[in-house]
Amino acid sequence: MGILRLDMFVWPFTTEEGEDSSGMKRGPFAEDEYGTPPNKQARLDEPKKVLLYVRKETEEVFDAVMLKIPTLKGLVEAISEKYELPLAKVGKVYKKCKKGILVNMDDNIIKHYSNEDTFQISMEEMGGIYKLTLTEI
Repeated sequence: MGILRLDMFVWPFTTEEGEDSSGMKRGPFAEDEYGTPPNKQARLDEPKKVLLYVRKETEEVFDAVMLKIPTLKGLVEAISEKYELPLAKVGKVYKKCKKGILVNMDDNIIKHYSNEDTFQISMEEMGGIYKLTLTEI
């Protein structure tokens, strides 16, 4: 069995304020006393649900439309469910900006919507297919 000599170890000089010779504060316990903290688990970024308020031109009360997935498909599914439109009969979906610009709706537009954004919706049927236009209010 070997002899352990303490004079071989260099101990950091500690001041009364708890600082070592490097000027860094030391806690009351050594890091390895309790082991290393567990690694953080990667968080799965689930798409956030988005609640939109939508009303028809002829109505003054809004309907709440919950997008379970903030995508074009999620929007069409939510509108189809809310207004009892057959999903297969929904054709083009447009967004009309406050400036009056008409835009083809896509996932990129929808992912920038915030909870409680408000829209006026028009549903035009042509040849058994519905064209939806959401106008920003």
